[in-house]
Amino acid sequence: MDIFNTQDYNRNEPNDSDSESEAPFETSSDSSTDTNSNSPSGVMPQTPFSISSESTLYEIEEEHLLEHPSASSIQPKVREVLKYLDSKNFKIIDFLDGLSWGDMACTQDPKIRTERSLLLNSPKLGDILHRWCCPPRPAGSSKARPKGAFPTMHEFAVGHIGKEVDQELEQISALLKSPTAIDVEENTLTNTSFEKIAAEMEKSMPTLWKLLDIFLYRNSQRKRNQTKTSSEKIKVIFISVLSYSRSHHRNRFQKLLAIYLKFKGISAKGFDTLHAMGLTMSHKWTCDVVERISTNCMKEVQELINNVPSLLSYDNLQLALRVFSQRLDHQGEFGNGTAATVYFKRDARMFTEITNKNLQKHRAQGQKNPLTALDILLLGQSSANCLQEFAIHYILRFLLDSPEFNIKLYGARNSPLFNAPPPVDALPCGPAHRTLQYLLGTVNIPKASYEDNERLVREWISQLGWNTLEEHQKTGQQRLMVWCGDQLTVDRLRGLFKFHAEDNNSFERLDFSIFVFGWLHCQMAFANSLYKQYFGTTQGRGLHQAFVLLQKKGLSKLQTKGPFHHDLQETLYEVAEAHFLEDWLEVTKARNIAELRNYTPLELVTHAKHILVHRASSQALNAMEHRKEEDRDEQLQQIIMWNCDILQYIILDHAISSGDVGLIEHMLPYLFFQFHGGGNGKYATEIIELLQGLHREWPPEVCDFVRHHCWVINTTGKPNMFCAVDKAQEHNIKDMKVTYRSEGPNIKWEYFKKLHPAIHIIRLVTDHIEKEFGTLARARIKNQGITNIIEAEK
Repeated sequence: MDIFNTQDYNRNEPNDSDSESEAPFETSSDSSTDTNSNSPSGVMPQTPFSISSESTLYEIEEEHLLEHPSASSIQPKVREVLKYLDSKNFKIIDFLDGLSWGDMACTQDPKIRTERSLLLNSPKLGDILHRWCCPPRPAGSSKARPKGAFPTMHEFAVGHIGKEVDQELEQISALLKSPTAIDVEENTLTNTSFEKIAAEMEKSMPTLWKLLDIFLYRNSQRKRNQTKTSSEKIKVIFISVLSYSRSHHRNRFQKLLAIYLKFKGISAKGFDTLHAMGLTMSHKWTCDVVERISTNCMKEVQELINNVPSLLSYDNLQLALRVFSQRLDHQGEFGNGTAATVYFKRDARMFTEITNKNLQKHRAQGQKNPLTALDILLLGQSSANCLQEFAIHYILRFLLDSPEFNIKLYGARNSPLFNAPPPVDALPCGPAHRTLQYLLGTVNIPKASYEDNERLVREWISQLGWNTLEEHQKTGQQRLMVWCGDQLTVDRLRGLFKFHAEDNNSFERLDFSIFVFGWLHCQMAFANSLYKQYFGTTQGRGLHQAFVLLQKKGLSKLQTKGPFHHDLQETLYEVAEAHFLEDWLEVTKARNIAELRNYTPLELVTHAKHILVHRASSQALNAMEHRKEEDRDEQLQQIIMWNCDILQYIILDHAISSGDVGLIEHMLPYLFFQFHGGGNGKYATEIIELLQGLHREWPPEVCDFVRHHCWVINTTGKPNMFCAVDKAQEHNIKDMKVTYRSEGPNIKWEYFKKLHPAIHIIRLVTDHIEKEFGTLARARIKNQGITNIIEAEK
């Protein structure tokens, strides 16, 4: 039997004869402004049966009555049914109880079952429930609205939804539990995705998820706030706090946020407040977990060091150690320590057991056959053509990238003639080629003297797990370690190597060591050399005039700390751009840069070559020197020298950032000439030592490792994201100082030794949280002074 038969369903609809019956209630025009005396604060709370957050139940019901004025025609039939029920001594409540599975007979009776199904599946049932909960006001009455079934329905709705939410929270508990054994490992922390967990929560707990969605935003807000952040993360955090309040084992997000906020400067008192709210773990747990993370990281280092070729760099760390309350025996101090980092390249070939012996053999032979000045000149000549191609390209890029040229309006902007020359020997990119970096425990040992550096070498070897006699023997005979740092660090290590040359065994003699300087400090020395050579005066045509025009107040005096190098490099690029744009106008005789869009790509490349030959080459300088003294243009001669030197600096900078180690090697002879001619004998010596190692003292496998894994690293695996090893070390030291500020006073060096190996995980957690919540920010500032420089040069 079809219980949804349309004819049976419509049998109780009102007919025309009942249409003029008097309605028991009339809607009042001011009813929407009245309140229910039985509801708190005079406002009827929204029940779970209400589907709109914009209208009250009263408004819904009164609108319903206005839309159906004929509804009162059923009044006689209702009275007739009630009269019949009275005659049978059967109340309406008993009828509804029997119809709603009152007893077994009512449940099995086919007629009752059919009527019950029609009632429960009728679209009118929702309207009936609304009127039961919020009855309409009687017509013309000034009394309060009838109470209806609101107390009973409210109690039922709260209880029913409470049971649903309770079951859903228990069902989702496994998703929010954090595995105790691996809770602070890298994969556990960084694989916690809000998006994936939100999708799982929405699927597993639909009732609570829909309620939170209603509570967060009203419909008008959803339409108005088009750019508001998704509410899914808010719902995930809210649910995790509810689940955490039921069991402290459901702390997946609390642990993640605790580690993040701990090292973002939240004070201990503020941390305890967040823990009381259920948002984070306690401050004690967070302090204790640092030691666990540090221990795990050091175990990873000791496992990798025996299976993956490594590079170790270290640099000094200066901190102003503070105390809460100073006493005679408890005062603040300015601490001077040293921090170290180990880098691993998983795509690097592991050294064989005979590589150590091959290195010692090649060293002995190379010391008898040192490089000569002629050898360096020949190396420079062999790389000249390659460097000229890159110089032409960068001269061309200054024009194409200038706002006045506006390459978007240039029809042939995609010409292959504008492509950069192919890299000489570029390092590969991708996740498989990322450089792993692990910080060792920072120690309170400066690195100024030879004795300090010897203590540091012993300390780092001990932290790597090579502190037994057997490990010393294996290190001296089979292992290799590359040490990297600034010029002072490498010079001290090379001095130790010489001092221990006559010791008894290979470990004591440091035969397993290779020393490589960091390219960041080499760049800084190069920039400082240009600064000294071309500083000039405010009245002349040197860098000093450019600093004034660009309002670079911090560049008036050569410095080694702070943002000096960054600001200097930015200014060197701007001055170079101004000079080369002026050279373009001079060579082409164009009135302005925009006019050069009329040239073909081939013509532009030809003019770029002309600028290189006549305005940025030793050939142009020689031609100027062969002129008579009265015919020489000293200002032009200075500009040609500047163009030659700044192009070399730009080529080196782009080679480092792009990971073209072949191009970096081509730069070595020119860097030697630059440092030797500029009076920087220390870095001239470092360049000679590196060339001697590459061409005389190192076996091929060591040369390959130094070129491809010890000059630049890439921790992201993305193109053009390479940086010098010592620059990465500076970034690590910066993170160390940030974590120190977050810890507050009364921190000692022993805690730093325990804390700093954990920075590897802390950095990953910080990046992960900021990426999940979209709080990453990047800013780029460009000075607007190139036009002033060009005008001054004219």
